[in-house]
Amino acid sequence: MRRTFPFCRAVGVLTLAGWLAAGALRADETEGAEIRWAIVDGPPYHNDGPKGVARSVDELGDGLTDRLIAGIAAQLPQWRHVLVPTGRSRMWREIQAGRPLCYADAFKTPERLRWAYFTLATAPVPQMLAAREGLLPAGEVSLQALLKQTDLTAVFERDRSYGPVLDPMIRSAGSQVRIGSLPSTPQLLRMLEAGRMDYLVEYPLALHYLAQRLQPAPRISYHALAEERQPLPSYIACTRSPWGRKAIEALDQAMRRWAAQPAAAATLLRSLPAEVARTDGARIEAFYRERAQRSVIE
Repeated sequence: MRRTFPFCRAVGVLTLAGWLAAGALRADETEGAEIRWAIVDGPPYHNDGPKGVARSVDELGDGLTDRLIAGIAAQLPQWRHVLVPTGRSRMWREIQAGRPLCYADAFKTPERLRWAYFTLATAPVPQMLAAREGLLPAGEVSLQALLKQTDLTAVFERDRSYGPVLDPMIRSAGSQVRIGSLPSTPQLLRMLEAGRMDYLVEYPLALHYLAQRLQPAPRISYHALAEERQPLPSYIACTRSPWGRKAIEALDQAMRRWAAQPAAAATLLRSLPAEVARTDGARIEAFYRERAQRSVIE
């Protein structure tokens, strides 16, 4: 789901390079005792807390993934929880290499299942398309159809999965599709408004968060995607290793306990635009009730 965490701001948090130099050497000492959380995404998934950039779980902000990690950590006091700020590309390389890392907001894909264990975490919310105002007719649009329009330019974030339905469409699109880095600030919507791209795909909570911070409001239209009528949930992913198996089993049980608390559904619902929360609220609450009743590990 996401925008990249501003790595250079995380002074005082265990950096990935420092961890690889120190933590990996102590793997035999920390086996099964420590969960290392990759902090990849920016607002509204990770927000600064009262003390600024979080250096520990109890300093995490009120972002959606912040609250998920904090809620789960409260269920696992016997484990140490370490925050590891990093970039998305590097995170997946380290997981592929067998380094012990967990990521709290991952799409499950066939490729990633070769490197990581997954446990179900966050209720599905459909991604949507944001376009320059006046570019598209109102209502639902098809990404597959838009990708065939060579006169329209789209930008998708490098090393981000948009899910197993959209990913193949994006990979097979022509040169009118650019893959690159996208800002995690409201400037993203100003870039879209100014024509740096014609459209992009994002989650409604991120678009809502960014648009709220712009005055005047950006001249952008928002569209449901035909391909997202059955959206997919997100997962916690941990390295596929003996350490990762222990971690994912503990996280699965912690997730069940967290899902049983009203705060789990409420955290997601208050992050969404009001109209999305009204439309999807009952489905989201049902997801967490069901998650509390069963284990899900893949």
